[in-house]
Amino acid sequence: MKVRQMLVAVVPLALFLLVGCATTRETAYQQGQIDDLQQKVEVLKGRVTSEMQQNWADVETTVGELQQEIKILRANIEEDRALLNKITDDVAQLKRDYEGKISSPHMGRGEEGSVNTPVSPSSSTEEPRVDMEGAYQRAYNTFKKGDYPTALQMFEAFLRTYPGSEYADNARYWIGECYHQQGDYERAILEYEKVIKQYPQGDKVPSALLKQGFAFLNLGDPVDAKLLFQKVIKEYPQSPQAEIAARKLKVLD
Repeated sequence: MKVRQMLVAVVPLALFLLVGCATTRETAYQQGQIDDLQQKVEVLKGRVTSEMQQNWADVETTVGELQQEIKILRANIEEDRALLNKITDDVAQLKRDYEGKISSPHMGRGEEGSVNTPVSPSSSTEEPRVDMEGAYQRAYNTFKKGDYPTALQMFEAFLRTYPGSEYADNARYWIGECYHQQGDYERAILEYEKVIKQYPQGDKVPSALLKQGFAFLNLGDPVDAKLLFQKVIKEYPQSPQAEIAARKLKVLD
């Protein structure tokens, strides 16, 4: 009887302890799962944040490069405008010279009735200049239209005809651009190098150095590209090309 009473008292207690242990183990297991999930969430947050920061940096770099490209394009537009103004002035001067010749009071007839036409000292030099500027502008317009093979031929013809002109460095640079736009990066690098070596004081040298860097990148050579970008920054720190080079270096690093 006593044994039975003891069993009646002990069994419920044992069942309670067993249930309590099971509940504790289950709770610990569930808490472990929660902790594991929280860790995974934190890892994912870190990855998302890192990717967002990288993407934002890439966006900022791209926007900066586009802004600098716009500056360069604006500079090219100013170059076009200045060239057109020169051509207009030269044409106007030719017109004045011609009108002066036909209205000169000193014009007379020779012994055989021929008209003695005075020759303006400037007319012999103005006409070739107009031809030179016109040839350059036609080549440049062809490049802007995207006809790179024809523009290449026109710029090369320009350099053969006017090798010592003030537009020679520009023409050589645009030859490099023609090759670059057609994917012939090695030839483009060589043409840019001619700009740098033959016209070291020309205003196209910073652009030539920068575009050499881009050409090396396209050839899969980031080491030389970085060196050229660094050279642009060092030698032309205030130029738009230096800003583009600096942003490109950040991406490469």
